[in-house]
Amino acid sequence: MSLREKKKQDTRTRIFEVSGKLFKDKGFENTTVDEITKEAGIAKGTFFNYFPRKESLLCYFREQKEEFIFSIMENQMSLNAPAKEKIKNFLVLVAENYEKDKELLKLLFFEHKRLVMNSDQRPTEKKQRHQRQERFISMLSDFLREGMDQGEIKKGIDLKIASESLNAIYFHSLMMWLHSDTDYSFSRDISAKIDIIFEGIGV
Repeated sequence: MSLREKKKQDTRTRIFEVSGKLFKDKGFENTTVDEITKEAGIAKGTFFNYFPRKESLLCYFREQKEEFIFSIMENQMSLNAPAKEKIKNFLVLVAENYEKDKELLKLLFFEHKRLVMNSDQRPTEKKQRHQRQERFISMLSDFLREGMDQGEIKKGIDLKIASESLNAIYFHSLMMWLHSDTDYSFSRDISAKIDIIFEGIGV
């Protein structure tokens, strides 16, 4: 990355970090671009160079989370370890990242959902969400196929159904955690569920 690109990335990150703090303090709707630029120490035009509108911050948040998820998944794929360990490590690492700031994650996640539901971008977002889920399921299936080839997973298991089940359990657990007022560990919750799943599909 060139010095110019690093400076641009640093500016984009600072805008997002300042925005996140203000969103938690005041709420998404009650935070203005003027307040964000003042707190970040930048001109209003600079903000719009990076984010065409305030709602663009929600899309950026989602994109950053997706990049993190797939980078962790690809890293686990490269390791010489049992399939269960790779899957468990991957999902727990993502959960631990979410746990770092549950309040902001919850706020931005549901604001993004509300924005999509109330805009003409709903069909496009629905298609993109489906594509993201298919990619996620496909990579889980690759983990499981490797495990089956190594004799760690029962022969005859339908890998598509197994990977779709893992996907459903993970995201259902995420939604339950985000909606819950109880302060419990999402990473420990998903770790225990992976153990139970592998009692059924493992050898």
